[in-house]
Amino acid sequence: MKYRPQLDLVLENLSFKVAPKEKIGIVGRTGSGKSTICISISRIVELFSGKITIDGVDISQLNLNYLRSRITVIPQDPTLFKGTLRYNLDPANLIDPEYLEAVYRETEMKFDLDMEISENGSNLSTGEK
Repeated sequence: MKYRPQLDLVLENLSFKVAPKEKIGIVGRTGSGKSTICISISRIVELFSGKITIDGVDISQLNLNYLRSRITVIPQDPTLFKGTLRYNLDPANLIDPEYLEAVYRETEMKFDLDMEISENGSNLSTGEK
């Protein structure tokens, strides 16, 4: 992957496999390529050569909205918006409310999903965020 045609490759000879339904975390030192991998998987920048396949499908052939709606990136520094906790967990209101409630109960958090969150989550501790 290159950020521009005239620049050097920033990811080269990278290969890894993830089992179906497996969740992964990408960790590493500053400058090791974590963000570049995420940018490549979400096709913010297209590959210079090679391909990325998910479940045997070349992601360059997928509609961007379809692809991006099925990938989740959890940043190291959480971003929370003013609104309810429920809104912050499901801003597009796509998750079945009963399912969201059930999953949230499993976290054993002490908050109600309708709790108001302040801008940037200023009313929560770092761990709660």
